[in-house]
Parts: sequence; C-alpha cells; structure tokens
Amino acid sequence: MKSFMILCFLLVCCLYLAIAAPAPAENSNSVQFIKYNSEKDLEEIQRQIIAQYDHLGGTSQFHQVQSASIVDPYNIKISL
Repeated sequence: MKSFMILCFLLVCCLYLAIAAPAPAENSNSVQFIKYNSEKDLEEIQRQIIAQYDHLGGTSQFHQVQSASIVDPYNIKISL
C-alpha cells in the first residue's frame, strides 16, 4: 500500500510539473543560415537584415571591435 501511495504521489507531482511548465514563447530565438553566391548578394542580405532590425525600433549600441592575445601556458611556466 505504501509503494502504491508513493507511486501515486510521484505521478501527481509529475503531472503538476508538466501542467505548470510555461509554453514556449511565439517569438523565441532561432538561428537561420543564409546562403549567398556573391559579395553583392551578401551586401543586399545585410541591408535587408539591418532594415528589419531598424523596423523593430528601440536603441542600439555599437562597440569598438576588440581583440585578445593568445597565451601559451607552457611559455609562462604554468602547470596544468
């Protein structure tokens, strides 16, 4: 009887978690791969993407491109 009650309790908990889980948003993020044949096609695709972002509104921040140097741990005598 105890094992039956434990199984029922676990089943109820699982059902509660399944019902309480939120549905995925309609505007969830996605990744799209775009193929292009020439540099001209690429520039046109970039203009279209920028126009779509501009249509959304809001603010944009552009940051200066930065780079990091690669450090070889063997050259600086770090034991890993």
